Amino acid sequence: MPGIAAFVRGWFAEPPPTFERREPSARWGQTRPRQVRRTLRVAEVIQETPSTRTFVLAAPDGAAPALHYRAGQHLTLLVDVGGTTHRRCYSFSSSPLTARLPAITVRRMADGVVSRHLHDRVHAGDTVLALDPTGNFTLETDAAASRHVVLVAGGVGITPLISLAETVLRAEPASRVTLLCGNRSEEEIVFRRRLAALEDEFRPRLVVRHALDVTPENWAGMRGALDGQQVLRALGGQQADAYFVCGPEAMMQSVCSALEAAGMPRERVHTERFAYASAATTRIPDHPAEITFAASGRKVTARAGQTILQAGLEAGVDLPFSCTMGGCGACKVQTRAGTVVMSEPNCLSETEREAGYLLACCAYADSSLVIAGH
Repeated sequence: MPGIAAFVRGWFAEPPPTFERREPSARWGQTRPRQVRRTLRVAEVIQETPSTRTFVLAAPDGAAPALHYRAGQHLTLLVDVGGTTHRRCYSFSSSPLTARLPAITVRRMADGVVSRHLHDRVHAGDTVLALDPTGNFTLETDAAASRHVVLVAGGVGITPLISLAETVLRAEPASRVTLLCGNRSEEEIVFRRRLAALEDEFRPRLVVRHALDVTPENWAGMRGALDGQQVLRALGGQQADAYFVCGPEAMMQSVCSALEAAGMPRERVHTERFAYASAATTRIPDHPAEITFAASGRKVTARAGQTILQAGLEAGVDLPFSCTMGGCGACKVQTRAGTVVMSEPNCLSETEREAGYLLACCAYADSSLVIAGH
């Protein structure tokens, strides 16, 4: 079936890397209809900051959509720009425990084809195409729980964290949340009024502290970039039951390193990366390798330079996937034997890596490989 091989090669041409996790890619111009797609109507567009907008989503008739999601998950949009369909993941900024319509929040990036399109072209009343919600940057709530959750946000990384904060506070009456937010300037503080309102509603169980790279003279919050040492100082020696960190890669690495040095168990620290994996810095194997899918017994040969996902799809193996850039975790599989090379950065945690998990969309077989399942 040479046509399928050509299609798969086209899907996976690598886009330029970007923090936005939503850089343009022509690979989705020809996709097969293997995932449920739903049409959503933009009920409202809210200007959060000069560079950030929230898009409130409804069903086509304006009613609440049948969109079931968990706090911390994201929505994959399929956006047509100039005749090419691009897939981009945007975290829910709404809480599923409120009566409000679901919403995503998007920062306009100068080099972001999709974010520029959403900001410049999409208005209330327009429709967008989306896949079902996905993502593992979540927290199981328990009404009987009494715990301390620390959330560390850099810039638009606040998006999934405000959803988590509101959900925990509403679902767990005895739990408390500390939310640390870092931004470049005061005018770029995303959800500032909403956070203040939540503090008023849930005081003293919610504490919000802001750090600014550039501070005005009368600034009462933390001064300087929010990094690992700032976080430790803000916590004042307090240990939490869970830490969720989302923002620029440098900030996340600093915060995670500081928490580890302070003795925080690795399994308590959860991260969501807004940067996609790049093959440009990866030593891609220059030889073919055989991949065996244990559940079906299917054997596939991955050509040199071909990801595990590419090889599987080309051979007709029904592998799950969404963003194909290492950012969403939809294509996560577990190895039983063999070695791989994986592009970085990606959304796998250290615990998942140690357990043998990989992301099929950005992993290359470096030897004969056995994949559990499928």
